[in-house]
Amino acid sequence: MTRTPRRDSSTAAPGQAALDLVVFLAGFSFLIHEVVWNRLLSLVLGGTVTGATLVLAVFMAGFGAGAAVWGRAADRARRPWALLSYLLLGLGVLGALAYALAGALLPRLGSAAAHAGAALLLGVPSFLMGGLFPLAGRLAAAGRGPLAPALGRLYALETLGSALGGLAAGFVLLGTLGQDLTLAAAVAVDLGLGAWLLATRGSVAPPAGAAAPPPPPAFAALPAAVRTAVPVAAFACGFAILALQVVWMRMFRIYLTNTSYTFALIASLAILGLYLGSALFHRRADRLADPGRSLLRALLLLAATALLGLLLLARLPELLMFPFQEASGNALVRILLLPLVASLLIVVPPAACSGYAFPLACSLAAAGGGGTGRGGVGRDVGVGRDVGAVLAVNTAGCVLGPLAAAFVLIPALGAAVAIVAVAAAPVAAAWFVARRGGAPARTGRILLAALALLLAVAAWRPQVRILPPSFGRFDREVLFYDETVEGTVTVGRDRDTRSQAKYTYVNNSAVIGSSYDAVKVVKMVGHFPFLVRPGLRDVLVIGFGIGVTTSAIAAHPEVASITCVELVPGLKEAASYYRELNRDVVVDPRLTIVQGDGRRRLQASARRYDLISCDPTHPVLGSGNLYTREYFELCRSRLNPGGLVSQYLPLHKLRSQELMGLIATFHDVFPDCAVWLGHYHAVLLGSTAPLRVDFADWAARAAALGQDPSFYGDPYHLAATLVLDGPAIARLSAGARLNTDDRSYTEFFAPGCLDEANLSANLRYLQERRVGVGAVFDGIPDPALMGRFVEGNRLLTESLVRQTGGDPRGGLQALQQAVRANPEDQEYPFLIRMAR
Repeated sequence: MTRTPRRDSSTAAPGQAALDLVVFLAGFSFLIHEVVWNRLLSLVLGGTVTGATLVLAVFMAGFGAGAAVWGRAADRARRPWALLSYLLLGLGVLGALAYALAGALLPRLGSAAAHAGAALLLGVPSFLMGGLFPLAGRLAAAGRGPLAPALGRLYALETLGSALGGLAAGFVLLGTLGQDLTLAAAVAVDLGLGAWLLATRGSVAPPAGAAAPPPPPAFAALPAAVRTAVPVAAFACGFAILALQVVWMRMFRIYLTNTSYTFALIASLAILGLYLGSALFHRRADRLADPGRSLLRALLLLAATALLGLLLLARLPELLMFPFQEASGNALVRILLLPLVASLLIVVPPAACSGYAFPLACSLAAAGGGGTGRGGVGRDVGVGRDVGAVLAVNTAGCVLGPLAAAFVLIPALGAAVAIVAVAAAPVAAAWFVARRGGAPARTGRILLAALALLLAVAAWRPQVRILPPSFGRFDREVLFYDETVEGTVTVGRDRDTRSQAKYTYVNNSAVIGSSYDAVKVVKMVGHFPFLVRPGLRDVLVIGFGIGVTTSAIAAHPEVASITCVELVPGLKEAASYYRELNRDVVVDPRLTIVQGDGRRRLQASARRYDLISCDPTHPVLGSGNLYTREYFELCRSRLNPGGLVSQYLPLHKLRSQELMGLIATFHDVFPDCAVWLGHYHAVLLGSTAPLRVDFADWAARAAALGQDPSFYGDPYHLAATLVLDGPAIARLSAGARLNTDDRSYTEFFAPGCLDEANLSANLRYLQERRVGVGAVFDGIPDPALMGRFVEGNRLLTESLVRQTGGDPRGGLQALQQAVRANPEDQEYPFLIRMAR
């Protein structure tokens, strides 16, 4: 039998080119849908790993169900191109409707009902998306060329479109158009493709040939027993690559800067790896001498590259991160270049193996069924069913893989050993393929030995700690380490230093700084609401951290209950290492710590509070949804009359326009508000009632705090930290862009936000626009004394501006001037001693 020559792309029929374009653009649209839905559901269900994993599993389940159903429908359809057009039109209309319903209804439902509703609504677009590849395969099977290369080409085009769609959504569309218009763009693509298919009335279908060539000889001659192994191989590929993505993301979160850009890049490169593998298969498909052996090799390479990637991941800081950082101090290197290089080395190779194996599995299945042309029937009959069945099985693996990784493997084995366990899946599938394909007994024994070794390592469960890079750079001692579903908690301490400073991280985000100013500002977040207004009894704290803000709140005896919502449960145990700062608040009977997402807690419960306090991570590092207008409105709706909101406001990693945008967003919801300056940080304080404070009451409540080495409680000193009140914010923020869920410029930030000069610029900005303390306080008994404290705080801020601007000597001189201008303030001599 002569081998069918592979056609050059220049001779492709017009219908093939049209089909290629449809598949590429549909893949582009599909990833935009997925990215937008993932972001929407993180807002309405909570930004937890648990929620994200369940969303991914539901999406893949709907996709797989769609593949199975639409695959069979494709074989029954007389005009498959029309069915494809209806699928795309339906995705556009029903996908937009499901998105609108999810945004309107899910926030109002309880947790269980919201997750069930999300599964139902997300299942609609994912079910329709699952029909693309089986229908495209049926159309490709009607053409004159070999089927296997055609399937490889179509899968390559779909994955390439998906990769570009993910990059476009994460880096361009969400930041410029916003979430709603980004989805509208995807819907427009779907509707446009569907309408074009109907208008052209089937020109997308490649012209069928009366004497369509049979499959390449290697596929036609393959033993039927090998084809029975195809579902196992497809399942193992889906299971492994999606489980690996969950583990990779967990480990990258510990190493890399946690931004939306970082993980959009990693996720898109994983899909790009699928494209590279499928493109390679497209080029080699009709030249394969033994497709069964090729499938076995792809499975083994998937496992091998995953394990090699683990070796690189374990040494990533020393091998890649530290050299890059020494070569360039540019923050964009950490945000983009580092994840790009790391993904090319770690993520792309296994993904490419999976991308090669999947169209190969589809070709093997189709070659054994309708792809051969049963009983004189055209070879396109049965292809949709066969391809849909393989895609459904592959998708079943994609459903179970992330669930197993997030909820079983990482908690039980740790992230590093979880990769070893995941690698066992493609090795087991390779053994099954070898056994069905009649491979030599020696090959089977080697594969069984490799599988036993991997399972033995997983059962042994060696502890491989994946630590934040600073632990290796500064040789820190690990005091506590805990890997949970929601994040890895690490507590460390400097070795052989006088301070023996301690550090706590969730993944690669510092929970609390060890410096005096970092501790002071989180205590300001906790204390200031009670200094402003007495009688705050019921308190909600979003983010326990290591308990410093919560302990400041608990220091006020009028508090009756504190409900604290913390995403990462390991932090409660880590708090025991900071008893000198948090006063062992975890044993306070008034405190209840609830695991979960704080914003979701506010959505799901109608309970009202006198105070809602929030000290999140930086908004560009993962907590941007706690700095939007919708979040602040949610807080206001859960406050009792006269209630307060206090929130940490960073001054770094934000330009002045973003800083004032956040302040303006807060003011838009809380016109009665103020901004207080805590050294290098700030505090937002908003009220549902006019924010006027009698200084005598303020002073009495400050005196009741007692002595605290981390919090200088002089009432004049604390009042002098006021920088802006509501009317001043209204004047300064006229025309400022508000930060919203739909268009979040903290999550999708400008590169200029990473400029290290922003901190000194923002300090200067606030300094030059400072209001008098009379904007908030009444009845100051000694205005002259208050004037000295205000001048001292102004000079302190000037000192900080100079220090952050690279002039430590000038900073010390300004601090010494503060001592002379305000000798009553005892914090300045303390800061001078610390500087020396």
